[in-house]
Order: sequence, then structure tokens, then C-alpha cells
Amino acid sequence: MTIDWLAFVQVFFASLLSAAGVVALYALGIRFLATPAPKVVRADGTYEPDAPARDDEDDDVDEAGRPRFATIAANVCFVLSAACVLVGIYLIVPALH
Repeated sequence: MTIDWLAFVQVFFASLLSAAGVVALYALGIRFLATPAPKVVRADGTYEPDAPARDDEDDDVDEAGRPRFATIAANVCFVLSAACVLVGIYLIVPALH
């Protein structure tokens, strides 16, 4: 019995790169979800402070949330990473093909 070392190295690097790619996609999705809301510019050109006002009134705090592009990009990253995982399961389980 002989070992085809070239095939072994190819499988090793393909699995290493694909695992790193899936982890990077997922981490990028989490990073997009952590994108803060844009800062509010005052009339004099300065920015509002990041922390909410400490006057114990919740009705004057405006929750802008994260930008829409960040939410969409995060969902795209999560869908792509889930698709990679499903394709990997499809390739591993012989009963599926």
C-alpha cells in the first residue's frame, strides 16, 4: 500500500483554507452586527456624545440602530457560511449523493 502524498497535501490545504474561510465569513458577519449607529452632528458641526443623556428621561434618547447595509451584509455572511457548511455535509455523507 502506498500513500499518494500529493493528494494528501491537497486535501489538507483545501480543508484548512475552507475552514478558515467559513470562520472568517462568520466572524465578519458578527463584526457587521456590531457596527454602531452613525454619530449625530449638531448644528455647530460637533458630534453628539456616544453615551445617552443622564437626565433619567428615556423619551428623549433616539435609538438610530446600526445602518441597514451592516444588517444586510451580516445576513449575507451568515447565509454564505451556512451554505458552506451544508455543502461540506453533503460532500461528506455518502447517502446524500
